[in-house]
Amino acid sequence: MRTHYYMACVIIRLCLRIFWRYRRIGIENVPTSGGVIIASNHTAYVDPPFLGGVTPRELFYLAKAELFSNALFGWLISKYNAIPVTRGAFDRRAISRAVELLKEGKALLLFPEGTRNKGEGFLEPKLGVGKIALESGVPIVPAYIHNSGSLLSTLLRRERLVIGFDEPISSAFLKSLPRDKTGYKRVGEEIMARIGRIKERVRNKKF
Repeated sequence: MRTHYYMACVIIRLCLRIFWRYRRIGIENVPTSGGVIIASNHTAYVDPPFLGGVTPRELFYLAKAELFSNALFGWLISKYNAIPVTRGAFDRRAISRAVELLKEGKALLLFPEGTRNKGEGFLEPKLGVGKIALESGVPIVPAYIHNSGSLLSTLLRRERLVIGFDEPISSAFLKSLPRDKTGYKRVGEEIMARIGRIKERVRNKKF
């Protein structure tokens, strides 16, 4: 892990402990080496740095191309491994780059829903996540971040911000699926079902 990335993680974890009494569960499910996808729900702009800060791997992630229109901000997020992706289109360049990184043994953070979702339920997962997973063949660790969309009220009520990780979806499962839209959809459905499982654990305080 590079020094500037490590220092940012230390600062993020410190803030999470002081202000939101954050709890991390299931971190043992994240492999310490090798290519892996961390697939999480997405409710707030802070999700990428929060997830990156508490994961013991240096993460790469896809960020909407519009964020790079500001030269300074674009440079900053690039330093922390953001990869531009065009939303609303099947961005082959971004997908190819993601697969390449995973095959190099990197850890990639993805948000299957494709955008922030503040509703109670989950959005239908995008096919791009399944394509990246099947092309790379690496395990997928489902993740759930709880209360990141209501940081102020969480702070005032002293509720916890919780980040949980589930057991990996195995490479063997991925190999059993066809490399087409049917397979991509099946991957997305499995990811969201597993994220839902963590959500239930967190909401029922079973940790």
